[in-house]
Amino acid sequence: MHSEGSVQRRKKKLQGDERYRRIAAGSEEGMKASSAEPRRERGLRVLLNATTLVKGGALQAAASFVRAAILNSGGVAWWFALSPALREQVEGLGVILPESRLRVISPTPARSKQARRELFGMEREVQPQVVFTFFGPAYVRFRAPHLCGVAVPWVTHSTWLAYWGLGVTLDLVIMPLEMLYKGLWFKKANGWVVEAPCAKAGLIKRLRLPEERICIIPNNCGEHYLGRQQSVRFPEGSGVVRVLTLSAYYLHKNLEIIPRVARILADRCPSRRFEFVVTLPYHDKGWARIRRAARALGVEHGVVNEGTVPVSAGPDLYDRCHICFLPSLLETFSANYPEAMARGLPIVTTDLPFAHDACRDAACYFIAKNARSAADAIIRLVEDEGVWQGLVARGRRVLSELPRPEEKYALYIEAIRGLVASGDRAGAAVR
Repeated sequence: MHSEGSVQRRKKKLQGDERYRRIAAGSEEGMKASSAEPRRERGLRVLLNATTLVKGGALQAAASFVRAAILNSGGVAWWFALSPALREQVEGLGVILPESRLRVISPTPARSKQARRELFGMEREVQPQVVFTFFGPAYVRFRAPHLCGVAVPWVTHSTWLAYWGLGVTLDLVIMPLEMLYKGLWFKKANGWVVEAPCAKAGLIKRLRLPEERICIIPNNCGEHYLGRQQSVRFPEGSGVVRVLTLSAYYLHKNLEIIPRVARILADRCPSRRFEFVVTLPYHDKGWARIRRAARALGVEHGVVNEGTVPVSAGPDLYDRCHICFLPSLLETFSANYPEAMARGLPIVTTDLPFAHDACRDAACYFIAKNARSAADAIIRLVEDEGVWQGLVARGRRVLSELPRPEEKYALYIEAIRGLVASGDRAGAAVR
């Protein structure tokens, strides 16, 4: 659990904004009024669009938001346009969705003109004051003011280093064109929400979006990580050091570096055993590639695959490891960072702006794509308990300053109300 002091610091930080106090007060009233019965249709009318979310961490974040919206409206009358996968996730949390204000749209509007027409038709039927797309693009030009979440780092802050990670493949041609298309759709919104400063800077620089229309609401881990925090013990002596990379396989994740780091550690620290833990489907081509590289380098037994790990089992996996290793070349705000902080693991990650935005001084950084630099960072941790404990303590501090789910919901409501107060309409979208 968060310490009493950290909770008070977070409350003081968030409640320092008069607008947040007003929204939070409204949320508390909504919580008192919530019940198993559907809410009366009063207050600000908002259509939540989450029809393009089909997999990954975005589903978890959106499900948490929908749960908050159902249980604690904050003076908002919600209508929901969801993907089938998101509906399943929300119902898995034990939340009863209001069928009279719900539409499940499939396939995704990203690939279906019929789905786009259905979504546009729902807006025309509901006539909301605002449409809030949790993570876009929406692929629909709405009539109402449109607040759009942006979590596509390839659009906002991709680098030549990230493209280098794609290798000499057709992706080098397809990816820029796809991101240009998504960027054009993002520009059709009236306001935007991002998770990190680097994403906001990218929207301003690359898409020429107005700074005052972009707000930052940081990511966090799930409540099941926060509810039973602990610190992993420092690995003393010659015991096994388990290094966790909890991630799906994407080229920009740079997971191919793992066997090379394992080889360097085996050579430089022969008295210690390092075991890298990945979480990839056993039939995944990426896992086959990593396993072949590990075998060729003679470290096959030092790279272990746990397979696909259910969300609910995440905390237990962290608790069975010692270090969180994230060699990614591109992220916005990976939930792995707060997850590791909550479980008391020190973080070793790439020395890139997105990582600094999320971790600040609570990580040990290494030069991206440099296996020797990564090995140096890991060795520094396991050879100096003071460095180890310092990172864990700073991680706790950074985590305590991130908004919890109910606080994130209040900040989203504030952003929605701010868009309404601006008097904007879809016709004023950036072109």
